[in-house]
Amino acid sequence: MLNASSPEAEAALRAIEARRNESNDDALRVADEAIAGVRARGDAYVREQVARFDGVTLDEIRVAPREIGVSTAMFQAIDAAIARVWSFHEQQLPQSYRWMRTGTTVEHRVRALRRAGIYVPGGRAVYLSTLIMCAVPARIAGVRELVVATTPAAAATPELQFACNRLGIREIYRAGGAAGIAALALGTESLERVDKIVGPGNRYVTAAKARLVGVVGIDMTAGPTELVVIADETANAAYVQADLDAQAEHGPDSAVICISVRKPLEVRATLSLLASSMDEAIAIANRIAPEHLSIHARDAEGFAASAENCGAVFCGPFTPVAAGDYIAGPNHVLPTGGSARFFSPLGVYDFVKRSNIVSMTAEALAEVADAATTMARFEGLPKHAESIERRSA
Repeated sequence: MLNASSPEAEAALRAIEARRNESNDDALRVADEAIAGVRARGDAYVREQVARFDGVTLDEIRVAPREIGVSTAMFQAIDAAIARVWSFHEQQLPQSYRWMRTGTTVEHRVRALRRAGIYVPGGRAVYLSTLIMCAVPARIAGVRELVVATTPAAAATPELQFACNRLGIREIYRAGGAAGIAALALGTESLERVDKIVGPGNRYVTAAKARLVGVVGIDMTAGPTELVVIADETANAAYVQADLDAQAEHGPDSAVICISVRKPLEVRATLSLLASSMDEAIAIANRIAPEHLSIHARDAEGFAASAENCGAVFCGPFTPVAAGDYIAGPNHVLPTGGSARFFSPLGVYDFVKRSNIVSMTAEALAEVADAATTMARFEGLPKHAESIERRSA
């Protein structure tokens, strides 16, 4: 355990920041090859990648989910998760509105994306939770067409097919990794391209998403799981350790950090720091800007108000981060790698686009013409000024 104000702690925090900024040349190379392969050869390239990495020969890559049953316990779990996630997210729907000034009317129009792709990781596990977290806000937004891209093994599971049917998803593209992302973004003979891709994945998925920004909408470039736990002297060490272990379970590159306050808490973590106060601990958390922040302390909700940079905050001993992964209600697709400074959790707002429709009368244009033409000429754009003056003369 390092004293939070020590040079050693500063060096450890700088090392975390440096690792986040490292360029993953191998992943970017694979992503570039996948994008070029899909662009040139479409489904044929994807089939080759599926055979290479999944050991499966596919005739049809794109399939519809089958009507299939699951156990009663799984049925109830999926329905409970959908209901709670839906209830939380339905208040996020942005609204169109109309703004008026004398002779000027502007409609701010909010409309759903037409078609979105959901990437569901399917390597180490079948992430039904990710499917729910992505599909529910898309459905609330009014997205008409949703397609899931995942590995053939994940696509074959009754539970994923059942969840797709419950969520109104009619297309599954059986390709994971960078090739699956490229197919969603560019389209193939069997798959119409999507307008936006959402959902986390491995470093190859993340690299492909990063390369395709601008070709297709991207939610965020998510990296390895991150958790910071702040624990004062009232914290239950077993609960803290359980939260750290749960997030470390995502993989060896997960970052799980414990900041003890005033009294050292002996736990296993990627990094353990000892802070002199809750304010110091919160300041460190804001610097790290983690995906998850868990506060095991007196007045956890009060201190959560000072946590400015985090994807989600979990307050108190009976709010495990794992509950947020599945059924608490908020989204578990969260910003990582320090991007919580400027990115937000996935939500309904990620599945809409906004535009403005402007109408002006001659009198309204004449009223603002001088201001507009003054600015246009200052910017060196005389034709802009002339286009206004011709109408307002």
